[in-house]
Amino acid sequence: MAHEKMTDLDWHEPVYVQAAMRAPDTIHNPSEALDFLAHSWKGSRKKHRFATEVCAAAVRGQVSSETAREAFVEAVSHARMVICAPNTQAES
Repeated sequence: MAHEKMTDLDWHEPVYVQAAMRAPDTIHNPSEALDFLAHSWKGSRKKHRFATEVCAAAVRGQVSSETAREAFVEAVSHARMVICAPNTQAES
């Protein structure tokens, strides 16, 4: 996933996610998280829907970008995908 330019929605730290046996994706903001959730998701859907809803709300300006990051990290962690999310306290 190519990151074009910094936006107001960019997270303080990107989230690195590896789905299946492919190279890790670097997710910088709720828009990229939505794209990953829609096209690259390879895990449990238990928290997928919530993360999708929160990221979409962040894109619309209804919740903070960091709230969306927390929901995305929690969903990825719960799905047991390989993740590196600096400065995050996600719990499985």
